[in-house]
Amino acid sequence: MASSGWQFWEVTDDGGELRWLGATRPTGRTAANRATVWTLIPSTRMFIANWFVSEAWSTEDSGLFLEDIHSTYAQRIALDVPQPTDEDLARITHPERLLTLDDVTSHSVLKVLGKRVDTKLQERR
Repeated sequence: MASSGWQFWEVTDDGGELRWLGATRPTGRTAANRATVWTLIPSTRMFIANWFVSEAWSTEDSGLFLEDIHSTYAQRIALDVPQPTDEDLARITHPERLLTLDDVTSHSVLKVLGKRVDTKLQERR
């Protein structure tokens, strides 16, 4: 069962291809928490604060499109999320603009999407 308090986003590119599964905390305690998009890294089964998707969330011409989705749909597409490229992972772990290094936080898939999705992602590795 997905955790309450999360809002989910299907992140696609210009061609409509799934790039990320994003999660936000609209009721987060701080403005930074409310403005951060955490994205699923399938191989680690973690959602990691992603500064460039966070920035795309507030920018129209980013080349990424974020669609608000229901938690059950998020659980379904989690297994289809591609592993990010090494370049994308380097960008996430070396924030340049929106987030500081201290803001790069993570949440487990188990906590955000539930045991069923966590188990299936673990089996996929």
